[in-house]
Amino acid sequence: MVINSSRFTVCSLQLLARVNRKLQTVNCKLIQFDVVGFSLAGCSVIKRAPGFISKLNLLIIFCVFTFQLHGEEQKVVYNATRIFTPPRIDGQLNDSCWKSAAVATSFITYSPEFGKPASLRTEARLVYDDNAIYVSAYCYDDHPEGIRNQLGERESYPDADVFAVGLDTYDDDINGYRFELSAANVQGDVRLSQSNIADKNWDAVWHSRVSIVKDGWIVEIKIPFSAIRFPEKAEQQWGLQFARSIKRLNEYATWSPVNPKINGIVNQWGVLTGLGNLSPPVRLSFSPYVSTGMQHDPVSTNPTLYNTNYSLNGGMDVKYGINESFTLDMTLIPDFGQVQSDNVVLNLSAFETKFDEKRTFFTEGTELFHQGDPNFRDGTIFYSRRIGGRPTGYFYVDDSLDDGEEIIKNPSESQLYNATKLTGRTNKGLGIGFFNAVTAPMYATIRNTETGETRKIQTAVLNNYNILVFDQSLKNNSHVSFTNTNVMREGASTDGNVSAINFNIKDKSNTYSVSGFANYSQRYNQSFEKNPTTGYYYTAIFSKISGNFQFDYFNAAISKDYNQRDLGIQNSKNEFSNFFGVKYLQTKAKGYLFSWDVYATANYTTRLEPITYQELQLNWGGNTQLKNFWYAGVYFSSKPTYYYDYYDPRVEGAKYTHGGYWFGGMYINTDDRKRLALNVNLGYGESSYPDDPYREIKLNPVFRVNDHLRLSYDLFMSEDKGSFGYVDVDSTGQIIYGLRLLHTVTNTFTAQYAFTSKMNVSLRARYYWSKVNFARFYNLNEDGTVDYSNFTGNYDENFNAFNLDMIYNWEFAPGSRLSIAWKNNIEQDDNFGHDNYFSNFHKTFNTAQSNGLSAKLIYYLDYQYLKRKNG
Repeated sequence: MVINSSRFTVCSLQLLARVNRKLQTVNCKLIQFDVVGFSLAGCSVIKRAPGFISKLNLLIIFCVFTFQLHGEEQKVVYNATRIFTPPRIDGQLNDSCWKSAAVATSFITYSPEFGKPASLRTEARLVYDDNAIYVSAYCYDDHPEGIRNQLGERESYPDADVFAVGLDTYDDDINGYRFELSAANVQGDVRLSQSNIADKNWDAVWHSRVSIVKDGWIVEIKIPFSAIRFPEKAEQQWGLQFARSIKRLNEYATWSPVNPKINGIVNQWGVLTGLGNLSPPVRLSFSPYVSTGMQHDPVSTNPTLYNTNYSLNGGMDVKYGINESFTLDMTLIPDFGQVQSDNVVLNLSAFETKFDEKRTFFTEGTELFHQGDPNFRDGTIFYSRRIGGRPTGYFYVDDSLDDGEEIIKNPSESQLYNATKLTGRTNKGLGIGFFNAVTAPMYATIRNTETGETRKIQTAVLNNYNILVFDQSLKNNSHVSFTNTNVMREGASTDGNVSAINFNIKDKSNTYSVSGFANYSQRYNQSFEKNPTTGYYYTAIFSKISGNFQFDYFNAAISKDYNQRDLGIQNSKNEFSNFFGVKYLQTKAKGYLFSWDVYATANYTTRLEPITYQELQLNWGGNTQLKNFWYAGVYFSSKPTYYYDYYDPRVEGAKYTHGGYWFGGMYINTDDRKRLALNVNLGYGESSYPDDPYREIKLNPVFRVNDHLRLSYDLFMSEDKGSFGYVDVDSTGQIIYGLRLLHTVTNTFTAQYAFTSKMNVSLRARYYWSKVNFARFYNLNEDGTVDYSNFTGNYDENFNAFNLDMIYNWEFAPGSRLSIAWKNNIEQDDNFGHDNYFSNFHKTFNTAQSNGLSAKLIYYLDYQYLKRKNG
């Protein structure tokens, strides 16, 4: 790469003069990002800008745009064939259309080593008609007995050969569809979007069949145009990729080479031409459902009494293609009772526990709403578990009881009335998303044990959640987006609003990028404040994203009043950070290694107002893949000197001074092609305090019994002998800290049995135990130090949680399924700090438990199919 130094110098000096004048303005009402050509008006986000923001950060950001850039590499091209008689999807290639289709072959390996001819020949073909894209593949194999074809759930083929086809229908090098099919005919589909985010929760309805023959295996796929979106124009050009995974060789090869040293995936796909006169069909489908169930829950523990409820529900999901680009999704009276139980833990931190989203409506096709970098701890303003989550007054019901009263009903989840999302992308690459959901007011029911009278306590008000997104695709796999989230609550409750701009700009050679976001929050409560509380959060990142050597530099600031918790999740405030990280990767095989990488990072954080030291964190590590297909790595993290925790004391302005620490570990993953594979992770740490080691171990054996049954076991054990943490605030307002000993053990067992590619049953059992023993109490001083305290009390804690989920799934027709679920839940906690693991295990299973059994039937109705059938 050649740098025009004179142009760079003049441009930078002119820019810095202009930027410094802007940043010196107090309470500026307009932030201009000349880098990406947009502005955010009405945001008072910079009251004081340290000099090194304007000088160093913007200098680095703008230098990337002065480079003389390399040209693009030539892409491989496949010319599609229009047909008039569609093939029969039966796993046989005896249809005449395949004989006239062009053949895509000469696949190149992606892994375990990039750039070599694939070990086995693959011939892929693609044709189309007015209704669908049809894909076939002949996957040659000299040893068909070695073809792996383990059955599993949708998107689950851990021990199977796989063929995949990728379609970038807007040819923007960012967004794409990938349809995968295993040698056992297990389907999987993925939506790919910016930053290589793969949305495996997106499910389309398509048709497939495979057959194993004497010299390999055959794939036939039909992808209806109603399953994808594409522009309406006479001549189409799409991105295209064919890929094949050979499990016994651990080889993954693609038709269009994908270099792991180059940033991005979709941008490295080939080109599909020859598509003409396509008319996007009416995309309209209905998925009505009916469900029934029984729930058996304890309502009191002394004595143990149970209440059994029966339910019969019905609702419907609707998917409507408003035009060729935009789709409207609606769910009416949804039922999420069969989603997997959360991994509940004992949370000793000042932050809430973040749970994974498992509800299909909130995971499928929502990539537009997840702007921002998920690697940042506060990088996303949309946390979908806020919607239909636990009512805000759930834990206050106990405090509202009068003498002689008991709780007979206190819902732990808010009822969702409905949810709607509108998503799509125009011919010009503008993605638009709108999301709305409404949750009902919630009430707990209280009964007087003497009179039998009941009363209700409101635990949540009616909530209206809204998200609006505009995401513009740009050249060179770049994009810029604007997102607004808004939560309106009934009555005098606080409303919240967050606006965010995200951008990722890459040069033509896909070597460097400038990215980041700027967020602005507003919270209103007219009952006690005239003006909204506002705050800001920004991050600016300059990165080298391709090549053997890569790096990232970022600067971030979050104000003390920034708040995105109404619809997002947030774990920091009033911070200013500078981060630098380097990485070197080698993908060329040498000696005993297929590939390896090493990395090192440093992050220096201060408070923003006033600017005072908070912490310095260093990390380094490395990973490698051996030629026996084992993986191994080491990692090290340290805060080498003292640092301040402003969150754990739970009181504004208070802080705790931690001593420095170091933590290191290693992992080994054995060859997963074997019937028995083992993943091991060991970690050890020490702090500046004497005799307070931290130890952890993770074990994960996976055993493939046969092509139908797969067993997995996860064990996690940790011990911290010297953890200082918040205890309580005494009657005088003094913050109490404690020296504590922590033990945690988690056991998770999973069994998956597949009867066919469309019918399976899974069982997941998890037992979690965490124990806290306090050795001594301390008073927390204003400077963050602690002194011995006379504070007394038993704050020891044993927390136990057991969950069992057993779910049977049968897809009896494309998009239609029957599921039956049994869920068992136990939670037990006390302050008996002397009890060991086995006594806690015994107590847990002698505790009142909840049991639920439910069945749900969903039937998929497609307008195009009904139209052809009735026509």
